[in-house]
Amino acid sequence: MTDKIAAKKKLTREVTADGKKGLGTILGKISGKDRLELEIYRLNSRVVELDLSLQSAKTQLEKKEALARQAVSDRQEAESRLNQELVRTHTLSHELETIREEAQGKLEFRGVETLSQSAVKAYLSKLKSFQSPANDLLTVYLPPGTRLSAVIPEKTPGLVEEETRSLLDRLDPETGMVFFYDLHRMISEAIVPPVPIAFPSWQIKDSFEIAPLEESLNTDYRMLVLVLHAGESFIGFAPDARFFDTEELIKSSVKEKHSKGGFSQRRFERLREEDIAHHMDKVFETLKKVLEENPGIDRVIMSGDFQLIREAQKRLPLNLEIIEKPTDIKMEKISGEEILRTILSCRRYLL
Repeated sequence: MTDKIAAKKKLTREVTADGKKGLGTILGKISGKDRLELEIYRLNSRVVELDLSLQSAKTQLEKKEALARQAVSDRQEAESRLNQELVRTHTLSHELETIREEAQGKLEFRGVETLSQSAVKAYLSKLKSFQSPANDLLTVYLPPGTRLSAVIPEKTPGLVEEETRSLLDRLDPETGMVFFYDLHRMISEAIVPPVPIAFPSWQIKDSFEIAPLEESLNTDYRMLVLVLHAGESFIGFAPDARFFDTEELIKSSVKEKHSKGGFSQRRFERLREEDIAHHMDKVFETLKKVLEENPGIDRVIMSGDFQLIREAQKRLPLNLEIIEKPTDIKMEKISGEEILRTILSCRRYLL
């Protein structure tokens, strides 16, 4: 009996164990399927997400491509318009330059005169007497190579009419100039001084600005004057720009110009050049003595033959200020006093 009961209990334990083992197996199978389905669902969701991102990227790319195409189109249109404007500007500039050249050909100075030292002092004294309560008297100091438009502000040139500015631009003096102008055109003229204008300036007020020019004209300086011509040249030293303390006239035999042509002309010109070179050697031999006897020269004023002036500029000491005067002073029957008066004169241009 006891053995039967024990066998029964053993069987019951085996059945129960087998039942638990089967249930675990079934539950394990269900859990793995769920995990697979969840993974499939997750992957499908990721695919949808990537599809949406891809579609969004395609949309953005299409928009950027459209903008790029529009930008290229706009750029081409802008370049086309720019080219048209450049052509138009070039055409108008050419037309304006043509008009200016034609106008300048017709424009003439109302007058040109040379003022001696005493005459320019009287002239400036008259200018100082002008007064205008309207503050409309313009004075402009223009150093060498400087135009009116480079000194006064952009809006101010409109106060000076085109014709007057064209005449001023036509002038290009070695020493610069001073421009006196009444906005009502009662006065419109330029003075070219014998010594360079140092600094640009301008002002509009109730009177003309005369003081800087007067100060420049009244300044004493040690001056060397060279008047160079083939065969006859002049060297003068003025200690105070009032009179020559030293005067030297250098003469040489130089052949006259020859114009027959051929070998004879070439040989003649070579001999003439040798004569001129010999003459310039004599000039600089004398000049060396003048410079040794009169040190501390402030400036050199040169006039005469263009080529000889260039040759002299090469041979002069580099620390000397050189002023070239276009006045063609002839040495025949002219005194040192007259040379100095001519060198120190002013030119007046009525515009």
